[in-house]
Amino acid sequence: MKLIKFIPFFLLVIFIFILFREFSGPQKNGENERLVVGLEDSPEDVINNLKAKGFVKNIFIFKTILTLKNWQNKIDPGAYQISKGMNVFKLAQTLIAGPYQKWVIILPGKRKEQVALIVQKALNWPFSTARNFADIAEEGYLYPDTYLIDIDANPQQVVQKLMTNFNEKFDAGLQKELLGQDIRNDTAIKIASLIERESGGNSDKPIIAGIIWNRLLKGMKLEIDATVQYAIASEKLTDTGLQSLEDFNFWPILGPGLVRTVDSSYNTYLNDGLPPGPICSPGLSSIKAVANSTETDALYYLHSADKQIHTAKTYKEHQENILKYLQ
Repeated sequence: MKLIKFIPFFLLVIFIFILFREFSGPQKNGENERLVVGLEDSPEDVINNLKAKGFVKNIFIFKTILTLKNWQNKIDPGAYQISKGMNVFKLAQTLIAGPYQKWVIILPGKRKEQVALIVQKALNWPFSTARNFADIAEEGYLYPDTYLIDIDANPQQVVQKLMTNFNEKFDAGLQKELLGQDIRNDTAIKIASLIERESGGNSDKPIIAGIIWNRLLKGMKLEIDATVQYAIASEKLTDTGLQSLEDFNFWPILGPGLVRTVDSSYNTYLNDGLPPGPICSPGLSSIKAVANSTETDALYYLHSADKQIHTAKTYKEHQENILKYLQ
């Protein structure tokens, strides 16, 4: 009977000894390795990954340490530098301290100031640094993608990373395709940026591209609302008293008649041809649509509430579509 009572105590002593050894054991030499924690990874996923890669020998001990320190839900997504030479407590401390690279998600159709705000939030930049990013960034060439970015990166480094990615995606094959149709790269990006803001989905993009080409070839004004939105926001962004981009309306709703009152070279209701530059950073599907536009006789389009595109060959047909789908 005494032996039976002694067994739980003995096991507790063994557990405490193992735990103490893991906490206080000296660190061993080991090269730093990169561990990436994905945006959707759960704490369990992270721990299992550490075990699979040999960073953690005993999952139970590691979980116990995290639980005792209330750290189990405090491992943030991102990239970490860890070593197999770390004892389990040092490993836990390193993970809880936070990643050296953070995930930054940039969706297609964002203007450079929106990208600046996204990066500012991820890297905890002050507003002045975000403005510096927007000042040096080139509109249209901040490739929309999911990035891991160093937490201490400066605006120039982040801009360079995004533009390098653009150059890699905008590869020789795509450039050759555009060149074969006598389409300049800068022209392609301008049109792609319009398509990105105007489309309701990828299936629309070649159709909108075809209509834009038709209007350009006929010498018609493009009359694209997104260019007016861009112009209005651009004017407001020059306000030296602006203290934050957090609540800024980058794509304002246009009231009746407003499109023809905004005096800007970007206003395609007032000016012929394409705007002076892109109005956002387009995704690859929008760029490809420029080179692979749908052959159509249509000159007008609109989207109904369900995001379906409706095209028209004449202004009369377009007006009928407005009454049918937008009234």
